Amino acid sequence: MSGPTFHRSRGIGLIELLIALALGLIISAAVMQVFLTSRTTYRMQEAMARVQENGRFAVGYMANDIRMAGYMGCGNLGSITVNDIIDPADVPAGFDFDISQEAVIEGHDAVAAVNGWGAKVGTDVIEIRRAASTGVTLTGNMSADNAQIHVTNNAPGFDAGDALFITDCTTADLFRATTVSNGGGSTINIAHANNINIDNRLSKPYGEEAEVLAFEYSVFFVRNTGRTTPNGTAIPSLYVETMRAGSGATTEVQELIEGVEDMQLEYGVDTSGNRAANEYRPADEVADWSRVVSIRMNLLMRSTEENVAPASGEASQILTYNGSAVAADGFLRQVFSSVVTVRNRVP
Repeated sequence: MSGPTFHRSRGIGLIELLIALALGLIISAAVMQVFLTSRTTYRMQEAMARVQENGRFAVGYMANDIRMAGYMGCGNLGSITVNDIIDPADVPAGFDFDISQEAVIEGHDAVAAVNGWGAKVGTDVIEIRRAASTGVTLTGNMSADNAQIHVTNNAPGFDAGDALFITDCTTADLFRATTVSNGGGSTINIAHANNINIDNRLSKPYGEEAEVLAFEYSVFFVRNTGRTTPNGTAIPSLYVETMRAGSGATTEVQELIEGVEDMQLEYGVDTSGNRAANEYRPADEVADWSRVVSIRMNLLMRSTEENVAPASGEASQILTYNGSAVAADGFLRQVFSSVVTVRNRVP
């Protein structure tokens, strides 16, 4: 009878252990690389989505105002005679209520370090003047010699000091309201005395078909917000300075959208009289602003976060804006371009 057979137990050798550790490190490194790549891709995609969203908003917002430049209700400046009775001595400093064909669009090319808006050096600025899109109709006191008019309601929010138009499609008067008060029921009394107007008389009696509209003003510009990224880089935004109904003829500056790094504008000029743009020029080459029928906008949008795009190497972003290459610095950028027609100057 044979005895029991014993087998020696053999453990993992040092070489096997080292191989296992090496494989584990390789796999861990691969997993980490996949994670980091996915995270980088996600941050880049998120930054691009935000840049595109902000760019579309900025272009769309500006386009709405540009299209309405020179709006005068049921008529346009080409067919309406405007009688301006606002006293220039009572106009806010540095402002005017000029609603002539030459003034409803006014551009400023590559502004200098000292400008009225604090805009970034080298960026463009555009001013737009128009009547508000909605107004109210007359109900009484339609004599030209009466120092006040009655309107159906105050849905637009008129207030004392506001610059207002009254128009009947052929004639318009531009004046400032001295008081806006309830005249009983829904009727609103708007006085236009001669303490802030050069006269309290309108150019003619207006009928019930006449409409009262607020004077509106917008100026768009790019400037630094005063905020910075974690690395200390200034954050720029698109700003708008506006005058609207209820402002008392004062302006208010509002930050519209973050990440607008530059704005360059070209103006479509009608040189042949056919009310179509024959050529596009920068603001400093426009001799007659009444011939501007469209505007070409070019906005350079930048991500609000740094290090979302390669700063060097083959994968770095290559972008040209306003004739110059934009340095790759870790920000993601995109150019948004659009041509906007000034509706009140085309057929």
